[in-house]
Amino acid sequence: MKPFLLDVLQCDACGGELFFQDEDPQLVCTVCGKTIPMENSIPLFSPPPTQMVPSEKMARGPGLGTPWRQANWHFLQEQVNRLGEGALILDVGAGRGDFAEALTRHRAIALEVYPYPEVDVVCDLTWTNPFRPASFEAILLLNVLEHVYDTHALLDRLAGLLKPDGILLVAIPFMVKMHQVPVDFVRYTHFALARFAEQHGLLVEHLEGYYDPVFFLGEGIGNLKNSILPGLSVSQKQRSRVLIKGLQFIADQLQHTLGPGKVNDPAKARSLAPTGYQVVYRKHPNNTK
Repeated sequence: MKPFLLDVLQCDACGGELFFQDEDPQLVCTVCGKTIPMENSIPLFSPPPTQMVPSEKMARGPGLGTPWRQANWHFLQEQVNRLGEGALILDVGAGRGDFAEALTRHRAIALEVYPYPEVDVVCDLTWTNPFRPASFEAILLLNVLEHVYDTHALLDRLAGLLKPDGILLVAIPFMVKMHQVPVDFVRYTHFALARFAEQHGLLVEHLEGYYDPVFFLGEGIGNLKNSILPGLSVSQKQRSRVLIKGLQFIADQLQHTLGPGKVNDPAKARSLAPTGYQVVYRKHPNNTK
């Protein structure tokens, strides 16, 4: 357990101080006596969801993954580099430590609903809160919000956990296929993301869309291979495979010629089909939660 973790944790039942009990590894509240079980030194404030399929560990980094993931890395690094060294950051939905490498200069707490080895705290923040109010300089919500059914409950909770003038960094896909089913619930436009700020005591400091039309061409080719081809006759499959190879060649050449996608202000972008959005929210000065 990270040495600074108990400085920001509290009893999620009464808000009391917690201490670590060695003999039977668990956290115990000094006020109400509630015990929080631990698994491999990870406190479990909520039970892992039974319907969730755990993710496999994948190599992640600034030059790895899809163009969207690489854009997320650039966005995150640009924002956290503006924070003072040692800033306290809560990485909500941290998964297998996908963005941990970008946070090494800071004190990061990895939060998940499943006790992966890379996680510091297991908790579903939509229904319980084990953190002290106004604790974090920054909170990350990267490719997570689409998996949250009660969006408003989570955003309200996170706004309360930010220090005055703290930032909430959000990356959320839009024109991206369903993933991590059955826990993939929503897609939001930039109009909705802007409205969320008004509802939860936040200011929109920056909102950008990531636009990559060639990515959609590749996605469409993948759908043809996986969804359409299996249902065709033998002769149709043969002709279709030739055509799909041609499409794949065109997509590869376009990608080579045009390069990766671009970020843009959604209000100025010609395309209405972003791969996703990236947002910097800042806690409103009048938000005293």
